[in-house]
Amino acid sequence: MAKRHINRQITASFHYLVKTEKSENKNKELTQTGFTLGEFETIRARIANTTPLEVNNETVATRIKLGLDLPFTHYELVENQLHFGEFEGAYYGQEYRNNKLGTISADSLNLRTFHYLLTRLRDGRILIGVTYNGQFGDYEGIRQCFSNLLKSNATVTSKTIKSISDEIGKGEPVEIKLTFRTARERPERKGLFGRSGVIAIKSTEYGEGFGEEVAKMAKHAKGTLPDRKRSIADLVNSSEMIELDDDDIIAVSALVREDGRVRTVYFLGENNFSTKYPLDVAVSPDGKANRLEVKDALIKLMRTKIIPLIGG
Repeated sequence: MAKRHINRQITASFHYLVKTEKSENKNKELTQTGFTLGEFETIRARIANTTPLEVNNETVATRIKLGLDLPFTHYELVENQLHFGEFEGAYYGQEYRNNKLGTISADSLNLRTFHYLLTRLRDGRILIGVTYNGQFGDYEGIRQCFSNLLKSNATVTSKTIKSISDEIGKGEPVEIKLTFRTARERPERKGLFGRSGVIAIKSTEYGEGFGEEVAKMAKHAKGTLPDRKRSIADLVNSSEMIELDDDDIIAVSALVREDGRVRTVYFLGENNFSTKYPLDVAVSPDGKANRLEVKDALIKLMRTKIIPLIGG
């Protein structure tokens, strides 16, 4: 019953695509730009074509496995540049046994249905929301497919969208751990801290207000990586734990207790997975989510949580 229950949990994550290009000046960081309406149209034209792919054809199956194409099975233009639909994610590479079909070979193409929400933001970023059925999902497949359609001289880069506040949720923070490495040109800090170290602060040691301080840090830990580093450095400096510049911070994580379990929430470093939001939608006896409910839930999630988080 446990696995059956898990597979009925429908969640969604959001990501966005940008173009990254190297600067002629080697000392400058990569530049990021959005996509034009014409470039976005190449994606829209593909998802709008729901003609079934001949998945029994080995050439077609290989393209799906390589992420060059995907079966898109339903498409709707919600409004303006907002698009919703279904696609089939590909699973292969491991042999398993089915009680009705027998042994399924590792090279067979297995397909699962997921939903997506797609739009182009004002600055040209392409925002993608995808659903997960329990532990199964295939953002990587749809990302590869869209990247193939958008390929040009620039590199298509995917950015995950993460909300630390939402990941903490109703949990109780019990410890914060900060890993840092100070710049070599600061000899005045070597005697006390060296050039690297870890600061661990427990709620029992901090006293009252620990949860509020963590919540404050989580609220400000959003936006790009430099933005998150800057906000966390400001909070660390204001707390007088240690004086750190933005680039000193390597990783920040929190231990959170909820319902008798302790889990780790990553502010920076180690875990780059996007936040998965639960969707309150009906699921049929065969495990399929209600399409209309999923569409409404994705749109609401995008407008109330995602857009305010990243701007757009």
